[in-house]
Amino acid sequence: MSGAAARLARVLLGAGAKRVAFLGLAKNAGKTTALVATLRELPALGMPAGATSVGRDGEDFDALTGDPKPRFHFEAGQLAASAETTFDAASLRATPLERLPFSTRFGRVAVARVDRAGEIEMIGPTTASQTAETASALERHGARIVLLDGAFGRRAFASARVADGIVLAAGMSAGGTIESALARARSAVELVTLPAPARGASVRRFEGALTDELVHEAAPRPGETLAARDFASIFLSEPERIRLRESEIALAVENPARLLAVTANPTAPGRHPKPAAEFFEALQGVVPAATPLFDLEAGLVRGA
Repeated sequence: MSGAAARLARVLLGAGAKRVAFLGLAKNAGKTTALVATLRELPALGMPAGATSVGRDGEDFDALTGDPKPRFHFEAGQLAASAETTFDAASLRATPLERLPFSTRFGRVAVARVDRAGEIEMIGPTTASQTAETASALERHGARIVLLDGAFGRRAFASARVADGIVLAAGMSAGGTIESALARARSAVELVTLPAPARGASVRRFEGALTDELVHEAAPRPGETLAARDFASIFLSEPERIRLRESEIALAVENPARLLAVTANPTAPGRHPKPAAEFFEALQGVVPAATPLFDLEAGLVRGA
């Protein structure tokens, strides 16, 4: 995995990203695996790093396979932000640096410097504002890049309010078939890459969440642009987004996100995996040509 992971790490550093959200389309899509692989490569590139997880990402063991869920591996010198009790159960050893002013049901979120490499279950902040504060604390203690782990369902942590780059983890777990998994990836890519309103466009701006109900109440006209704060504020159903597109009504965001890379995972719990090359090739038709695409397990890379 290291060759592809090293190239992904270099993509993030080359983009100048300081806070990178690893955003998974579904459970078992591979976001934590991608984050941990990247974290392992950063010391060799001379980049002090920190990481946290948005909340607790599910159970200890996969409900279908019984396999342990991936933990975070930190190298000595890296910074971790997690609930205090998780450090007690970790195989790594760390020096506490700061307790943050918010709690999880597993204790206060704390920042620590890893003294001995090892693994830990990360349980971090639960809101976008807490995640931003946690990232700031990691930066105060020396992290020059902060990696954030979270699911698409709580994607506010990946918006431009918090992160300045996104790695999207797409996998077969996002759909029952390769077609549905690709459709889910295509929809997410379109949402994450929404641009700012075009110059001279007729723009109708929405504060807060943009939903199907709000759009129906607004009755936009063909040629209009509906602008939300950021991609995380858009909660339109796929049929509604299609209807708007067919009605020549554009979507835009005031604060565009940066999609830095996409990772591919051809496996899903309880199902036979797709051949890695087949899923990777299919994803190339979904991911913009300018966006690097990686299968870190199979060592497949496009555009990096």
